[in-house]
Formats: sequence, structure tokens, C-alpha cells
Amino acid sequence: MGYNEFNENINSISEKVRNLIDEKKDILIVSNSSCDGIISASILIRSIWKSGGKASARFVNNFTQESIDQLKNEDHEFYFFTDIGTGFIELFNKLFSKNWVIIDHKKLSFAQIATDDNSAILNPWKYDIDGRKEISTGGISYLVAKNLDKKFEDLSTLAIVSALGDSQDVGDKRSLIGLNNEILDISKKSGVIRTEIDLLLSFNESLPIHESIANTFVPYLRGLTCNGSKCLEVLKKTNIPLKKNGMWRTIADTTQEEKFLIIENIKNFLNSQTNGNIEKIESMLIGYNYFLPTEEYGSHVYEARRFSELLSSCALSKKTGLGMSICLGERSGALQEAATDEQEFKNGSHKLVSKILKEKWRFSDKGSHVIINVDGIIEPDYVGYLSRLLTSHYQFNNNKVIIMKTAIDEDYSKYLLGSLHESIDIEQMTKELSDKIQGITITFSNSDGQMIINPVQEDSLMSIIMKQFKISL
Repeated sequence: MGYNEFNENINSISEKVRNLIDEKKDILIVSNSSCDGIISASILIRSIWKSGGKASARFVNNFTQESIDQLKNEDHEFYFFTDIGTGFIELFNKLFSKNWVIIDHKKLSFAQIATDDNSAILNPWKYDIDGRKEISTGGISYLVAKNLDKKFEDLSTLAIVSALGDSQDVGDKRSLIGLNNEILDISKKSGVIRTEIDLLLSFNESLPIHESIANTFVPYLRGLTCNGSKCLEVLKKTNIPLKKNGMWRTIADTTQEEKFLIIENIKNFLNSQTNGNIEKIESMLIGYNYFLPTEEYGSHVYEARRFSELLSSCALSKKTGLGMSICLGERSGALQEAATDEQEFKNGSHKLVSKILKEKWRFSDKGSHVIINVDGIIEPDYVGYLSRLLTSHYQFNNNKVIIMKTAIDEDYSKYLLGSLHESIDIEQMTKELSDKIQGITITFSNSDGQMIINPVQEDSLMSIIMKQFKISL
């Protein structure tokens, strides 16, 4: 099994889409409320519409048997599930017969692969391709669209945004690898993406340097993120000219030597604030930028990383429709609304992270991992994003796993595991935990996974986690 077989599966799904379009079937695309989910649904619906087909899309946060029953009652003729649904294969067969397809990049169990008699699951793991690192659901959806018609090759930009949104920039200097890199090559050859190794700060080309640093959330720079005045103070120590002809300079205006001085002074500041390991901060702040030259220079969709952050904000703010409008080409009112919402979202996130970091009683450092109790201050759907910020925070970016715990209600708690340590397979660890404890496992990105369990099971959960770390580390 390998790439040839995966491409054959893509071809068969593309042919299925073509037949559905020709037969004027009513198609519903059900997708995860995430950056990857928004993009994968947008790619499919855009290619179906432009090919004369009939389709609609829906985004869900919590996928349950009850919500699936509701979909059945709507009586659509065919269902695509993107970035969601892998745990419900038997139910799909029962309710939808052969009229469904799952497109996803999350790891499958052997049992799930063995039950795919109709080749209805399009997933790289079936063919021994690493879906954590090589391709996102948006990337797979792009390959289906491209096979449907070559004119959809320009959607490759969305596939790249999706890969970055799922933290798949795992190569040297935060580059893309495997199938993602092949898609990137298509984008570069067609002129819709250009790459450049530079500082990975927000709005490199349009904001003053100090504001660019202050707007950077991943990695989360404690004391600098959302603190423009402190960033300006740090920059003044570099003796770099911050203005030219009375205008603020941007990162794009600086020389390589000046960029080195900026990084060194950021590191010096962070080192003065904590005893944590900051050596990795340089590798997180220098790497590949992916620019979309067909977009407005300096806009929120001009650089692919920022584009992914915008869509993630839309998903977490429960405005997936807004994110989809932007993916479908809306650039006026929708983009401005999303940008405003994102800024409010980031400001709120900064306040929460600051509060968490200040309240030391919330932390329990176990060496290999840190347990953070965020009960009472974070909505359950929001915990994944906050985990990503804290995992990227220099103080914890030292081969530690972050375990965040928050109560959903009196009957259930959510545990989220996140790590940037390459040797720790969070996805596999979460699946193994779910096999040993009665709970629901949802893995939704390259570096984190979550479990929803009853509080009476929490002691058992932590006991198994401790054993897992001894095995993994």
C-alpha cells in the first residue's frame, strides 16, 4: 500500500463526485468546525458548484448520534463528511447505506480500515501515509477537486493554508513535507504562492516592527504578545532605526543583520522573565513564509499562516459561515468582519493566557508533563486553542506535554493533551487512553487530542497517563 493506491482512491472519489453532479444529486457536506474543516468543505462546495452541481454545507462542533439522526431525517441524497465522522462508520452504513464518503487525515484503527468495504473512507493512513505530517483534510479535498477538473488547481492555496492551520509545517525551518510539499510545488509553478525564509512574526510586510511582534500569538511571547509598548522598548535596545523618512519600518524593510538583532533581543527579554528554556524560540520564529501574491498586499489573507489564524478564529467564534465565505472568494465585508472578530478574539485569548500564567495554583509540573486546571475560566470548545498557545509558550516548549482540564458540566470534564515533542504521538496516546477508559476521544490537529470523561474516571485517567509517559519518553 502507498501513494499509487492513495491516488487510485482519490480518482474513484473524484469520479463519484462527477457522477453525483451529472445526476443532479442533492449533496450535503458535513464538516468539522475548524480551519481544516472550513477549507475542506469550501474546496468541495466550490468545485461542485462551478461544475454545475447542487450542494450545501454544514459545520458541527460536537458530532453525536443524535446529530447524525437529524441529518438522516433531512433526507439528502449523498453525504460528504470532512475532517469528521471516522468513529461513526457502522452508523453511516446503517443510516445512509452506500451514500456517504469520509474525507479525513486523522489516524485510523485497523478495525476501521477493515470495515471499509465500499472504499468510502478517503484517508492517507489506509495507505501508510502519515496524515499528521504529510497532508490535511483540506489537502485531500483539493486533490479530489483537481482530479475532477484541472481548472481547480488554483485551489491549492487553500490546501496550503489548511496544512499550516493543522500545524503540519514540521520540516526544516517549518517547511511542509510529503504531499503538502507536492501541492506547494503546484502552487509555486502556477504563481499563486511564493515562499521566503524570514522571521515568522505577524504582518511582516505591513505593521511597524513592534506591532508585528505584539501581534504574534504562536509562539506566545509572554510579556510581548499584545504589549506594543514593551515591544518598542525591547527594540530600542537593538539600536536599529525604527523609522525611515518619518515612517515606521516593517520587518520586510530590515536587513538580515537587523533581524538577527531583533531575535537576540526578544530572547534576552524572555530570558529575563523566566528560568524556562528559550533556546527553541529561534527555530519557532525563523522559517518559511507562504505569500499569496494574488491577494491584497498586507491583508489578513496575503500570508498563508495569517489566513489560517483568521479561519481558526472564525471556527472558534462560531462563525464558520463567515470563514467559508472568505474561502469562496468574498473579500470586502466578510473579510473586514472576520478581521475585527479575530482581533477581539486574540485580545480575549491574551487575557485568559495571562490569567492562567499568573495563577500558579493552576499548574502541576510532573517533569515530563504539566497539568493545568482551567476550570471556571475557559469554555470547553475554546480549550484547544488555549492549549496551543501555552504549548508554544517558551516556558513549556521543552519536550513537555501540556494537559489541560476543564469541567463541561457536573457530569463531564474535558482533558486536552498537547505537545510539540516529535517523539510523542499524542494522537495515538489519546486513542489508547480511550480504549482503556469509557470516554469519547476526539483528535483534531497534528499536535493535540482531547477526551471527554465522567469525573469519577479522572483518577484512572491520570494513572494511565503516567504509565503512558514512562513508555513514550
